[in-house]
Amino acid sequence: MGQFLSFIPIFFSAQFFRKLADSKADLEGRTYLVTGSNTGIGLGVAVHLARLNPALLILAVRDLDKGAAAKETIIAETDFKGCLEVWELDMASFASVKKFAERVNTTLERLDGASLNAGINLWDWRTTDDGWERTLQVNDLATGLLGLLLLPKLQATSKLSHPHTDTALPPPSHLTITGSEGMFLAKFSEKSAPKILEAMNDKAQCKDIRDRYFTSKLLNLYLAREISKSPHAQGVVVNAATLMLKCLVWFPPGLCNTEIARDLKVPSFVISLAKRAAFTPSQGALTLLYGLLRDTPPGAFIYACKITEPPSWTKTKRGLDLQAKVWSEMVEVWRAVAPEVIDLVTV
Repeated sequence: MGQFLSFIPIFFSAQFFRKLADSKADLEGRTYLVTGSNTGIGLGVAVHLARLNPALLILAVRDLDKGAAAKETIIAETDFKGCLEVWELDMASFASVKKFAERVNTTLERLDGASLNAGINLWDWRTTDDGWERTLQVNDLATGLLGLLLLPKLQATSKLSHPHTDTALPPPSHLTITGSEGMFLAKFSEKSAPKILEAMNDKAQCKDIRDRYFTSKLLNLYLAREISKSPHAQGVVVNAATLMLKCLVWFPPGLCNTEIARDLKVPSFVISLAKRAAFTPSQGALTLLYGLLRDTPPGAFIYACKITEPPSWTKTKRGLDLQAKVWSEMVEVWRAVAPEVIDLVTV
């Protein structure tokens, strides 16, 4: 509770007084991908990127029909003249994540930035075909796996010359994970378990499924910090970005009017109050765009277009030890489905 109370002044300052930074960058010749980009914040990020003139923009979505509709929306709003492709990616399937990453690494000449935005917020227990609690797999296990598997292409791109400018220094590639200030509320009741992920995947040990989203976003911070340590992340900017926006429920990637709360039963008066208090998905996407285009320290937490301190306990020895334990357990999960990740995490 102390962590949450300490965050209240930051929240009100950002929500009502901070001006969000837009970008005027020219992305000519560059390639970007956005996961979960058929709606909400992800679609907002894709629209902003399209306005900055990249050569190739990839919408990574679970439903190709919805992705096609998003593509039409982007073109209509931006008159985008570059190449806009829709690629299938189901974050609830490790096989789909591997197939997607392989397609990136084998078919793309470059990847200048990846916005790992896909996420869910469920208030009931559901499992994937891979046998994991759905929020844990989509928000964390699949997100971390995808981030690692994209590192080789991101790093290789960071060594290329600036598109169409032979004399310019190569710009760093970016890997941005959508986090949430909900981590300030995370109870993370499984953190003392001998095997944390095993406990998180046991319905009998789940004390409050509504905390799972908050905890998953704390683990997103862990992912950004740990992925940034990979030798394959040298030359790649890795961060976690979020903003409180107009949302239908507490703390998604911000208090934002998106569809992340579509699976929740939220009273109409709560929705009405939330809509009055917050920004649009397009405004909210500006913080993710900031993380995707600006130089930031390794594993930085970006809130409302500003590098911000995460919960203070996450930087203590106890907090860092917990982060290392969760990461180690995740690596073991990934090794079982994608043995090549061991080369990506070995320092």
